[in-house]
Amino acid sequence: MASSTFTKTAPHVSAELQEELPKTPIQVKGTIPSWLSGTFVRNGPVTVTVDGKKNDHWFDGLAMLHAFTFDQEQVTYTNRFLRTQAYQTVFEEGSLHYLGFAVDPCKSLFKRLFTWFIPQSKLKIANANINVAKLDEQLVALYEVHLPVKFDPETLETLGVLDYQDELPKEQCWTSAHPHYDAKRKETINYLIEFGRNSFYTFYRIADGSNKREPITKIPVEEPSYMHSFAVTQNYLILTTFPLVVRPILLALQWKPFIKNFKWEPERGTEFIVIDRKSGKIIQRAKTKPFFAFHHINAFEEGQTIHLDIVAYPDAEVITSDFFYQNVVDKPNFPIRTAIERFSLQLPAGTIRYETLFEQTAELPRVHPALDGLPYRYAYLAGEDTLAPHVDFNSLYKVDTKTKTAKQWKADECHPGEPIFIASPNAVEEDDGIVITIVLEPKKKKSFLLMLDAKEWREIARAEVPLAIPLGLHGQFFNL
Repeated sequence: MASSTFTKTAPHVSAELQEELPKTPIQVKGTIPSWLSGTFVRNGPVTVTVDGKKNDHWFDGLAMLHAFTFDQEQVTYTNRFLRTQAYQTVFEEGSLHYLGFAVDPCKSLFKRLFTWFIPQSKLKIANANINVAKLDEQLVALYEVHLPVKFDPETLETLGVLDYQDELPKEQCWTSAHPHYDAKRKETINYLIEFGRNSFYTFYRIADGSNKREPITKIPVEEPSYMHSFAVTQNYLILTTFPLVVRPILLALQWKPFIKNFKWEPERGTEFIVIDRKSGKIIQRAKTKPFFAFHHINAFEEGQTIHLDIVAYPDAEVITSDFFYQNVVDKPNFPIRTAIERFSLQLPAGTIRYETLFEQTAELPRVHPALDGLPYRYAYLAGEDTLAPHVDFNSLYKVDTKTKTAKQWKADECHPGEPIFIASPNAVEEDDGIVITIVLEPKKKKSFLLMLDAKEWREIARAEVPLAIPLGLHGQFFNL
């Protein structure tokens, strides 16, 4: 089996996963649907150690891509680090002093806070370890800062940054690693946060085949909120601004990691900002109880009501505390508690009611991709065992938002990641298809790709990987 490893400058540099495999056939147990053809690419962080110190935070591990390609019921696996500035700092310089989310002071990130143009020669290849997407006909890795990083879909080789051809901010802003794609309008929608003397939330769209961001609206804000994702419906864009906020001047003046500059101020409540997709005008601002979230599950309209389903935390401790990379596996008493909550916003009155759809702790939600922004019934998540006395992400759930019930998959000593739904080509019902995810078996030091029948919620196949793939973040299935 051919493989490669990174080049280390000294023996004091190591990583929890060092081996990189080229496209390698892997053994399948069970039956893969004959119609399945394409590539599943997942992104995520890898912990590295230099002189006994680790980049422990979940969002600060080095970006590694993992690709599973399905062709005629066969599966091949490829993995590769993104060759970023962080990668070079670790493996060429033997240092952990690279720009991070929670472990490195952020002054360098905002030293060009008021600059609007970054020359091509100055563009950085960021440690894009959160998600992947297709933009301008290219596959890219995404982070919350800097530009997307292009990679080859076959080899996963890093190809440089995707340099948007427009005048919106590039490096001196924050963005979401969860853009929404509208197949009907053939456009990608996202937002960015401009930090400065005058700060803004700016929504934009990118037409298929384009690398130009077209502004939709620009909203002034005095103290921006930390937001990881947002919601769309057929007619609206919705920002959920949590009471975890920052004074922008602190980002430039204080020598603190980025997230350590934010403060939890629950007295502010959580505000939904509803924007008309066509005009860009704000049509509603409505406040509800304080809570925090990384991920919106979905949103949709029902008459004059907008329903927003969100994985909600009671506060922001999950991100303001020392949320270390291996907490989910190695530190079962880490205080993570979530619930799926539905917030129903009535237009134009601005009243909000909310209810709990699923109270078991779970995260990394996905739905049928064709139903993004539309009425839906099923959500798929990774979460803890309903019987566990502590947090133990060892289960997969299919949540029925209509009946408020759930089906569970669980296996001993297994830790599944984000579940990806892939619809059958002849699907009639919403859950006609399969769900795939990467499962880590830490005690056995190996992983496998799990495949479930989405309707019956039973295992139909698994493909064993000759590596222990670390717990990761987000991925997408591409019909390449």
